Amino acid sequence: MFNKKSAMALVLSGAVLISAAGCGSSASSTASSAPAQSAASQPASSQSSAASGQTARPEGYPSKDITWIMPFAPGGTNDVWFRLLAEKVQEMEGWEHSIVTEYQEGASGDVGWTAIAEAEPDGYTIGFCATAMLIAGVSLDRPYGTDGVDYIASMMNDPGVIGVAANSKYNTLEELVEAAKAQPGTVSVGVTSVTTSEGLALKQLQAAAGCEFNIIPFDGETEVLTAVSGGHCDAFCLNVTDGRTFVEEGSVKYLATGAEERSPFYPDIPTYQECGYDVIQSNCRAIGCPEGTDPAVVQYLSDCFVAASNTEEIQQKAQEMNVPLVNMPTEEVTAFFVDAENTYKELWATSPWQ
Repeated sequence: MFNKKSAMALVLSGAVLISAAGCGSSASSTASSAPAQSAASQPASSQSSAASGQTARPEGYPSKDITWIMPFAPGGTNDVWFRLLAEKVQEMEGWEHSIVTEYQEGASGDVGWTAIAEAEPDGYTIGFCATAMLIAGVSLDRPYGTDGVDYIASMMNDPGVIGVAANSKYNTLEELVEAAKAQPGTVSVGVTSVTTSEGLALKQLQAAAGCEFNIIPFDGETEVLTAVSGGHCDAFCLNVTDGRTFVEEGSVKYLATGAEERSPFYPDIPTYQECGYDVIQSNCRAIGCPEGTDPAVVQYLSDCFVAASNTEEIQQKAQEMNVPLVNMPTEEVTAFFVDAENTYKELWATSPWQ
């Protein structure tokens, strides 16, 4: 069982653990926005983040476009959200250069995450880093653990969630757990993978609660939710944002969420801890860069993205898109990832997954 004393969280994401078989890769690029106006054409108050009390821009930086590596296909929430942030940073800082997105898909994120970790640490490569990548970093010795990546800022933090069909006889997480205790292996819980995300959260819940679920992997979130709403599976463990549409249409209900605090989108739903199980499932999506990048550049970019996230415009967009915005600067997000990696190391040492 993991608790805050030994590690901050069992931090998971919807990304599936690396599957070497049948995985390809691709790379394509697109600018996140048109180049911003030059600094000279901007108001003095927006020419540098230093003007608003942030770290001064390193001299001459950026002198060319910055590449943003996205390890997954275009169009997802993480992709769209970063573009909004990048455009806001360029607007606020008056950069003459753009942040250009390069999609490097394949092997459930491994291709892109490897590219981030192995890029030249010159301040001109940044990328999407989710806590899911730490799982492969621990179990498969990949280069993109906390030793291979420096973390700039967080973008969002999506809690895990356990739920059931709207007409289910289970109305609380405690009832679901008690049923699994009474008849071990008979209560089915759908996940997208047994080796990352939900699967590892359930593994910890079983240990914490002393029960045994029948954990069933599906091809994706929609398949899981369809099976549960149709009565073919007793429950699901996913991310809060995954089931929002099904909750709104009334086909499923949430029993408990996995962060330390209740979701602002579902304030009436208790956490796993409030239900008596000392397990945290929280899914951080962050901006990272190759280890060894100039700390002044990392700090400057951190300040830029934090400032952009704090603007009224971005805050409003988060509300409109139901984005679980969590705004951690470099020091805080680095500590979060380190604690998450330590949690995975403890889990791997005591109960390795396959």
